[in-house]
Amino acid sequence: MAAANLTVHLPIIQVQNKANTTPFTCAQPEAASQQFQSGVPVQLNSSGYVQQWDGTTVTAGILGVSESFGLNLGSAGAGAPALPFGGITGSDAIQTWGQVPNQPNGVNIALGTPVSDGRTLFVEPNLDNIFQALFDNAAGTVAADWTPTQADIGKKYGLTADSTWGFFYVDKNKTAGNAVVQIVALPMGSYLNAPVNFVFLTTAVQVA
Repeated sequence: MAAANLTVHLPIIQVQNKANTTPFTCAQPEAASQQFQSGVPVQLNSSGYVQQWDGTTVTAGILGVSESFGLNLGSAGAGAPALPFGGITGSDAIQTWGQVPNQPNGVNIALGTPVSDGRTLFVEPNLDNIFQALFDNAAGTVAADWTPTQADIGKKYGLTADSTWGFFYVDKNKTAGNAVVQIVALPMGSYLNAPVNFVFLTTAVQVA
């Protein structure tokens, strides 16, 4: 049966900036009930809130690559600073317990508890940022289908999420109108499911 070779992939990471400067990141209020992984493509929904990329909106569909996980907010943007100069609301933590003496609105926060400020942090997909992901093929049948080669440099492919953890891989099965990235290098050589470096196609970028 034709399928991807791996059932679990790795997060997409930003590996280089062409100007050798810090990659430009941004944070926007997150949509409600999002539970995506850190290191996946995200997009703005019709209401202007960040959600995981739907995998099908190819033209102007990708806002960036998440550097935080989905916060599973009860409402869109819950806790995010109110415009124009408001501060973060709430406890800033995703888990709290108990109460604090003489502080009726206080809660206890465990050391290391992740912060929730109502926003998704992401790396912008401009051409100055080079990203890396594993190579695979959703319709693969033999090892060659899942192995990137020198001939793949410059090729344009799509991204597909695995069904196990929801991480995205560069999918050789998605070409032409389904492509959103262009491979620019094989940083570790050619072998089965090797990582590839890529840039996002300008036509796929949601906010330029």
